[in-house]
Amino acid sequence: MKFAYQIALSAAAALSLYLLAPQVSLADEASISSLQSDIAKATKPVPWTELLTSTTTRPRQFRGSDGKYNWLWEMKITSFSGHKVTLDQIDVIAHKTNKEETVLSLKDAELKSKILNPDKKSVPNELRPGASLIVFINVELEKPLTGEDLRFTQTIKYRAPVLGAKDQKPVSKVTQTAPLTTGGDAIVISPPLRGKGWLAIGGYASTIGHRRALFPISNQLLCAQRFAIDWLQVSADNYTTKKPVTSMESATCYGKPIYAVADGVVVGVVDQFDNQPQFKPSGNIEFPGGNTITVKHNEQGQEFYSFYAHLLRNSPKVKIGQTVKRGEHIATLGNSGNTTGPHLHFHITDAAGTLGSDGIPYVFDQFELTGAFNDLKKCLDADDKGLPQTLDKSPLAGKHQKELVKEGHVVDFGE
Repeated sequence: MKFAYQIALSAAAALSLYLLAPQVSLADEASISSLQSDIAKATKPVPWTELLTSTTTRPRQFRGSDGKYNWLWEMKITSFSGHKVTLDQIDVIAHKTNKEETVLSLKDAELKSKILNPDKKSVPNELRPGASLIVFINVELEKPLTGEDLRFTQTIKYRAPVLGAKDQKPVSKVTQTAPLTTGGDAIVISPPLRGKGWLAIGGYASTIGHRRALFPISNQLLCAQRFAIDWLQVSADNYTTKKPVTSMESATCYGKPIYAVADGVVVGVVDQFDNQPQFKPSGNIEFPGGNTITVKHNEQGQEFYSFYAHLLRNSPKVKIGQTVKRGEHIATLGNSGNTTGPHLHFHITDAAGTLGSDGIPYVFDQFELTGAFNDLKKCLDADDKGLPQTLDKSPLAGKHQKELVKEGHVVDFGE
């Protein structure tokens, strides 16, 4: 130990003499800086990392129909501790040059509600040794975040025993994730539907369904449906479905035309499934969308794909390889695939796979917000029973531009 101590002193003394040497060149300054960094790393304690994290996408900012600015992603956390780890708080921090701001703080019941834990024997925010969980991050802000240098980090506060200690009582610890860079602008498209009374179900703000549809596909965790919306229609006399509810034609949206949202080339058409009986989804995991169309687009400096699902059999008006124009009638709304009732499922992704792709945010060029369902469960119950709907007034009513419709909002898309 004495010999090692003398070596350490000698290295420090040599560095001191080196730093005091006259007329140091830029190259020497770089060498000194590198040497200082190496010494700092070589002499500090081992930076053990009990929690390994990764994210599933590069988030893009978009504005919702409530006027809020949103950033969405998912974080996977894996425990490499030999003991139980309990997550207490996750803070999301936005970084810009010489500035940082906490934009989201999750703890207690709210943190638990944002977690998907495949381990059914654990509470949501607990990790057993070697286990993983997913945290769904929704950052919602009153003002936009801008800047080419914008990035996010996540600070995780948790409890676990001290590494290597005989006393295994949990103590509070903190770790920070690597910076997450952003992925560009949201896609601007025209609506896939026309007419009045279109109700958005699911989407970015939902806590279930599409927002949680993170699947292991092709050795990756992918969320193609991150921004997917199921579209129902409210009739002029306030029905989404009338009696008899077992009839497809009783749904207001059934049989309505579907339109291309941008210029592009058709790369996928599936047209082989009949309508499912009401309330009886197919359960087909290979073709959950039933009859579908996928269109490849290349505009706004980006390549992206639009996906239309649950189409009426024999209704697609396009073929693979065909060029389509924005606003072109391409199919008819039906009830094929894994669906409990007629609706259009629509989303935008970065690749052609039905689910094997990354969902990216999009906004509609324009629409008019006419109301909202503040109690969505009540709305869906009325739909199941063929009862009239009660549409709530909204302070957000009026014309909107370049926004994504939030779940529960009802909009007119024009003719």
